[in-house]
Amino acid sequence: MARILLSAYACEPDRGSEPGVGWNWASELSRLGHHVSVLTRADNRAAIEREPRPNLMVLSFDLPRWMQACRTFSTGKSLYYVLWQWCAVRYIRKLFPELPFDLVQHVTYVSVRYPSFMGSLGIPFYFGPVSGGETVPQKLRKSFSVAERWREGLRDLSNRLVRFDPWLRRTFHRAEKIIVTRDTVSMIPGRWLPKCHVRLAVGLTGDYLNRPTSASPHTGRCFRLLYVGRLIECKGIDIALRAVCQLKRWQLDVHFTVVGDGPARSRLLRLAQRLALSDIVEWVGCIPQHAVKGRYGMADVFLFLSLRDSGGMAVLEAMAHGLPVVCTDLGGPGVIVNKSCGHVLPTGDKTSEELAVGCAEAVRDIMTNPGLRGDLASGARARARELDFQNLVQSVYPSCPNTTLVDQHERNLQLSALVPHDAAL
Repeated sequence: MARILLSAYACEPDRGSEPGVGWNWASELSRLGHHVSVLTRADNRAAIEREPRPNLMVLSFDLPRWMQACRTFSTGKSLYYVLWQWCAVRYIRKLFPELPFDLVQHVTYVSVRYPSFMGSLGIPFYFGPVSGGETVPQKLRKSFSVAERWREGLRDLSNRLVRFDPWLRRTFHRAEKIIVTRDTVSMIPGRWLPKCHVRLAVGLTGDYLNRPTSASPHTGRCFRLLYVGRLIECKGIDIALRAVCQLKRWQLDVHFTVVGDGPARSRLLRLAQRLALSDIVEWVGCIPQHAVKGRYGMADVFLFLSLRDSGGMAVLEAMAHGLPVVCTDLGGPGVIVNKSCGHVLPTGDKTSEELAVGCAEAVRDIMTNPGLRGDLASGARARARELDFQNLVQSVYPSCPNTTLVDQHERNLQLSALVPHDAAL
């Protein structure tokens, strides 16, 4: 088994998004028997140590406190992250003059627009999985606010510059493997395409898949629709609201629950009022993870019309609970969902209004076709199991170099003697 240094700036158990990805990689690699040293921020250490894993050790590192204050600003947060990546290499070199690792892998942030400097350690370097190549079709941007359209335009420009960024080019050059999502391959310069391995950036752990779920079959009551995620414009919640409005016009008995919060909340509330949906839309806000699982169990169909989403962890969670999914063909959800577990809406050259009608028709199909929801629920659970995170990890590490290792207990003692509980430059 390999000795792996895992660079995971974001890494926490029982969290979604970036922290969940970092933790899943650390956890699954250790479960497979690899000896993992996860390098992460000091704030994450306590949460990780509450979930001990065999063969897993935490190396926590942060920049000085006066620099951490810049994380409160969007631009400052990005700058801090890049500086953290650069300084983390110096920290590892100082801590381990003779590196006790067979390879190093960068896993978070899961963005191809940020470089990693771990390749300079002089050992085999895996970069990814990373994403970021997903884009919102131009016609679907027309429903965005002016500020959001500007942000999408700036993001497009940033993506075009990836090919010319000297730090990213160095990252690609040093990487032995570049693990990217389907829509991100085109951002990698041609000379490094042979290094690319196309993978999803997300998956569910065996622990999550094996937990009992409480989804109940539909029995003729009000049909319950659910969304879980951030309330931001690119998530397509406005399209989902218009779809619910269409279902109401068709005199179908539906109820839509929105779990989450974000900067688009007030805009979406105004839209729901304008569409006269206040009586059938419930705004739950942010709730703990265990409460989210309860919401999955109460729903009949999961709506996730995101227009730019590389992963879609909520989609996987919903499927694990037996929820059919209605999503777009964009990004990760368009790869995750197939005909066995839901409806994938082609975006093509459609407007948001046309997409809303397509969503409503898909929900009506599930509601009115006898037995269809049950078949899709079974397919959703089966598809979720296919996307076990362990399968993702094993696809990146199909075989590992044989290494002469000291006894793991002895190795932990050696590392513990070298590693301070909390470190900063």
